[in-house]
Amino acid sequence: MKSPLFFSLTALILLIALTVGGATRQGLGSDAIPELVSLPLLAMALPRAWPALKGSRSALALAIGVVALPCLQLVPLPFWLWSLLPGRQSIVDILATAGAPPSWRPISLIPGATERALLSLLPGLAIFLSVLSLDRNERTLLLLLAAATGVLSALIAMLQVLGGSDTGLYFFDVTNFGRGVGFFANPNHFAAFEYVLLPLAAAALSEIQIRSLAYSLVVFGLVVPALLFGLALSGSRSAIILGAASILATTPLVLGPEIARWGRRRTLWLVAFLALALIPLMGGLGMMAIFTRFATQDVAEDFRWVVAGETWRAILTFAPFGAGVGTFPRVYPLHESAAALIPQFVNRAHDDLLETLFEGGLGSLALLLAFLGWLFLTMRRTLFGDLEVVGRQARAGVIAIALLLVHSLWDYPLRTIALETLFALSVALQFAPPPASENYRGAWWLRLVWKKGRRKRRRRSRGSAKPIQEPVTTPVQ
Repeated sequence: MKSPLFFSLTALILLIALTVGGATRQGLGSDAIPELVSLPLLAMALPRAWPALKGSRSALALAIGVVALPCLQLVPLPFWLWSLLPGRQSIVDILATAGAPPSWRPISLIPGATERALLSLLPGLAIFLSVLSLDRNERTLLLLLAAATGVLSALIAMLQVLGGSDTGLYFFDVTNFGRGVGFFANPNHFAAFEYVLLPLAAAALSEIQIRSLAYSLVVFGLVVPALLFGLALSGSRSAIILGAASILATTPLVLGPEIARWGRRRTLWLVAFLALALIPLMGGLGMMAIFTRFATQDVAEDFRWVVAGETWRAILTFAPFGAGVGTFPRVYPLHESAAALIPQFVNRAHDDLLETLFEGGLGSLALLLAFLGWLFLTMRRTLFGDLEVVGRQARAGVIAIALLLVHSLWDYPLRTIALETLFALSVALQFAPPPASENYRGAWWLRLVWKKGRRKRRRRSRGSAKPIQEPVTTPVQ
């Protein structure tokens, strides 16, 4: 039985996570808001998602593993056993010098940081479980909500750039004043938010069965340029690289049928109009800053290479158990050599692969390899399968997942609750939605979308002898 309350709560949690969860540091009060409000949704979503999880043992094992790893690192060990773990000898010496009595200690060097990291998983896990039990129309509405948040974020970023540091529209004390960050603290993460929404928004707008060709062109001509405009406002080098990759992947894999319906001439006119309208504005407010950063700052001399080298040495020190999930900012300075000291405070490794291995050791590596194996099988089915069977939403989700994983090789977008939640939503889109009820009596906005979709499918079925197949996916076993 469909529940409008359940969907409304899911939409509310997603909105809160995307607008409040843009911090790059753990423990801020803003993180507590999406974490707390996601608890009732998690309790409601787990029994609803259980049939889908039982049908995909790989997804169930990965979900359990992601939560179990930090939990295991919080289990207290006898001091004699804990002191034998790699990388603990220096702390043993400090405790002995201070005269502290031996006591049971967990694997995590900073249990409080690991507990905060565990709590940060709650919004993403709640959204993942919720989406598994939502039908296609409800998933489309969630994607539309995310796209609307992205457009609003781009508008705020424009006001931030125009108003400067005194505008009062920056929501975090530690941020990049003078650059567009939207609801985020970091412009690179704001750029990630915008380029990830490009395929998701395209899939959602294509799924709502837009009534006329002109109306379709207008809608796409407003939403997509707004997201691209936000990319430029970020002033991020990642924006121009991954933003271009997002467009190149979205156009054939998600919008292929729409472009065919528009026709080549209309599509070219639309692209030309958008280029003439956006390029001067984007150049003045953001793109020139991006190109300037490419010209004046050599990527090879970036301090991230120094941090990466020091992080790798620490990984070997703490292997195979890791230092504890969420402990990097406070444990890294203990292993930073004098030759690698830099003026900046190292809050992250700026390479999430290395930071994950630093914190979780072989457990994180096993989970990462298992997820990449699942993703490979999913991408092969989703990208090379029939679009009518696989569905636009699944393809858009694969594009979003791939972009965020690539970005994580030189940054840490998935360390923010907002992008972590969007990532979880994209993963859930790879699973077949339950069939929409023909007697659905949910909230009025759900009935409106369902009725429009039903009328459109009936018109199509009258004009064709073949029935229209619902776009679904099959969970990987």
